[in-house]
Amino acid sequence: MKISVVIPSNNEAIYVEELIAYIKSTTQSENIEEIIIVESFDKRHIIKVAEKSHAKLYYNLLSDKIVQMEMGAFQAVGEVIYFIKPGCIPPSGFDIRILKHIQEKYSMGCFDFETSESDNIFKIMYKKLCGLLCKDFFQANSFFVLNKLYYQVGGLKKNNNYIKLKKQVLLNGNQIYY
Repeated sequence: MKISVVIPSNNEAIYVEELIAYIKSTTQSENIEEIIIVESFDKRHIIKVAEKSHAKLYYNLLSDKIVQMEMGAFQAVGEVIYFIKPGCIPPSGFDIRILKHIQEKYSMGCFDFETSESDNIFKIMYKKLCGLLCKDFFQANSFFVLNKLYYQVGGLKKNNNYIKLKKQVLLNGNQIYY
């Protein structure tokens, strides 16, 4: 079982580059099928990042993260899709943890995020505050879901946000890791 990592980006090449470097240094390459970047603005910088990291790059003229995530999911070939936003750092060894949760019959789940090293103190505090106040209300900063299940419940396009997607997964009789 392999993981497709989907990164929606809106002119966030610096964060995407940092995130991909972190992913490559803290995961086992045999667990990662591909890294997909869906960019909406900055073509010049993100092309360099994608080429350097051997990530797949797609463009979406809409800056809506849901549409970008849906586009990335459509391109994903791994059995598990892991969505993560730039500027968030997944836990070290997240690939092993995801595959372990899948083996434990969790079809979907999320991780708390860590801030990236290039953030200044104000961004860090803002992200932590948003994480505390808005956790799971609108969208998770990173979550995984089985590829087949994602389409079975209609994906983010049909469900419009993470909470509705999570509800559909539960209604479908699947377990979610929190």
